[in-house]
Amino acid sequence: MKKYALSIVLCLIVLSFFTFSQEHYDNYNIKIPEFTSPPKIDGKIENPIWERGAVLDTFTQYEPQEGARPSERTLVYIGYDKKSIYIAVRCFDSNTKGIRACLTKRDSASGDDEVTIYLDTFNDKKRAFVFQVNPCGIQTDGIYTETRRRGRGRGFFGFDRSWDTFYLSDAQIDETGYTIEVAIPFKSLRFPNTSSQTWGLQIMRTIRRKNEEIYWHPRSRDINGFLVQSGTLRIDGTIERGKNFEIMPVLTGLKQSDKKTEPEAGINLKYGITSDLTADITYNPDFSQIEADMPQIEVNQRYALYYAEKRPFFLEGKDLFDTPLELAYTRKIVDPQWGVKLTGKTGKTSIGFLSVYDHNPPEITLQSSSDEDEDDEEEQEGDNPYNALVNIFRLKRDLFPESHIGLIVTDKEMGYSWNSLSNNYNRVAGFDGHFKFMNYYRFSFQVLGSQSKVENEKTGFIPAMYFSLGRTARHLNFSASWTSLPSDFEATSGFFRRKDIQSLRTRLSYTLLPQNDMIISIRPSIEYNRIFDFDNTLTDEEFQFSCFINGWKQSHLWATISSEMERYEGIDFHRNSFRANFSSEPFSWFSGNVSYSFGDAIYYDENPYLGYKTSLGFRVTLKPLTNLRLFYNIRNDDFYKEKGGKREYKVNIISQRINYQISRPLSLRLITDYNDYSGNLYISTLISYEYRPGTVFYFGIDDNQEKDDAGIFRREGRYYFIKFSYWWRT
Repeated sequence: MKKYALSIVLCLIVLSFFTFSQEHYDNYNIKIPEFTSPPKIDGKIENPIWERGAVLDTFTQYEPQEGARPSERTLVYIGYDKKSIYIAVRCFDSNTKGIRACLTKRDSASGDDEVTIYLDTFNDKKRAFVFQVNPCGIQTDGIYTETRRRGRGRGFFGFDRSWDTFYLSDAQIDETGYTIEVAIPFKSLRFPNTSSQTWGLQIMRTIRRKNEEIYWHPRSRDINGFLVQSGTLRIDGTIERGKNFEIMPVLTGLKQSDKKTEPEAGINLKYGITSDLTADITYNPDFSQIEADMPQIEVNQRYALYYAEKRPFFLEGKDLFDTPLELAYTRKIVDPQWGVKLTGKTGKTSIGFLSVYDHNPPEITLQSSSDEDEDDEEEQEGDNPYNALVNIFRLKRDLFPESHIGLIVTDKEMGYSWNSLSNNYNRVAGFDGHFKFMNYYRFSFQVLGSQSKVENEKTGFIPAMYFSLGRTARHLNFSASWTSLPSDFEATSGFFRRKDIQSLRTRLSYTLLPQNDMIISIRPSIEYNRIFDFDNTLTDEEFQFSCFINGWKQSHLWATISSEMERYEGIDFHRNSFRANFSSEPFSWFSGNVSYSFGDAIYYDENPYLGYKTSLGFRVTLKPLTNLRLFYNIRNDDFYKEKGGKREYKVNIISQRINYQISRPLSLRLITDYNDYSGNLYISTLISYEYRPGTVFYFGIDDNQEKDDAGIFRREGRYYFIKFSYWWRT
């Protein structure tokens, strides 16, 4: 089987050399002029120097009607000087009262009208810096990666908003629409260390009330890929490149109500070795999370829950370490004492290296049964005296604009002290690749091997594999993937909900495109999945029929019917279920989501049985004022011994987020989370002053309370938190 799989990999690599093709549009290649002086960034586009810039005005609809003329006109002006690239956008609008815009925190302007700029600075059609501005001048930035992992809460098409950098922006709403001005310093970007620059460029404007997306370079569903559908900009003059130095001292203080204040000082350093290679160093880093994780239901869960990384040090270049099998899950680095990181791209080769010294890490295990709950591993955090040195090394080599091969090595050395780190280790090495061929098809693979040692016990070389093939086109789409993870494969720096599996997942869908004001697309799909363990026992089998409808007022309706077999504690359970989800943004002040599911469910216990479960979820965002946002999330799970029978348990989780933006940098926030199953109540208040990314001041108070047998909430702990950091760079 392994030889056959490797033969498929080699054949498809060779095939991709002969069948690769790239779409090309000569009309969307521009040379931008150099400005003699920088324009003032106030959002008004009054400086006559903008008239000297390159002008882009040929926008095309993608939604609701692909290829149609936009309902509103858009003009873009672009220029540069030695320090920055400058972009101004005039967004005409025939109904200025209908413009959706709010004053909110950075990276939080969801649901607004916006202009989005994609800069593919290496022009490799794989990765782009993203800069987004709403009509109030609120910034959102991030990284778009063509082949990034889409699951685990990352949504549908979009980009990773966890990356932050410094740039200037402002906007104004006037009688003809709104205007936006942006200045992006070259120091905030990574690009080739060459005398002239050719970058991929795409600009998108979103008009929410009309469900309209328009692009400067036309976007088509007939083309598999997003960045390949970009134009290019060329810079021939001298620009500021590389060797910039950044320093960010951080001071934090934490005080528990009955204890002394615990001040901590740390420092973060960043050095641009060249314009395309960056080194990061951190000592005694502050990894406190300002944004709390959204609560998840933990009752009767067979496998570990996934929480996204939010800590700044790990977010720089995070996409480089992504592979089909997740080997770099940095939330398992618990209490880092120091860390170093090198990320960048030289020519066609991307490089990533991460090394962190961690206190109190989760332990290394030598074997995991197919039914082991990986929550047990999470519970080890904070309960052992170990230290660990975690190292991750990554190389990626471009083959074509949308194809690459890669190498990844992870190493976790663990012991009671620095001198005893080699007593225990887990080492994983492997290679992977992604190939686009015949325009619509993509093939990905990853082959790994792990070896571990705990005290005097050592494993052999344990292999794991992943292969996938998919087709994405206007109408017919399909995907198939194969995963092989033995029970004794250990990747302690990664995330795997389950091992001892040989999994086949397949999906076939067909997209209908009415493309009118009510319905843009309808996508029915069929899935078939099955899993065998390494004893060749069928443990899971699933048939699923789904339908996804995209349409009016950013509305999305998804529904699925499934029939499954799941083996647990040696018993085959057969269950049927129905799930549905509806979301919409009908008004500028209201957006919401409701989900509902019901059907057979397993009660995971020493004596499991097949019961009946219903789940209801409700999310709503209210914006009664331009600068006030209220978010509510309600989740309910009811489990019954049988349909219409006795209820085994009930879980209600109610979450509230209230944000009041006093000014662009200053805001107030209140979080309330209540779980009636555990009786826990969490209340958090925070005052934030965010002058720019890295230059911030926070003061917060957290309360943890628990309901006693009499129904009275008793305080379990109160914490006062303060943080100040300043980002300085040359």
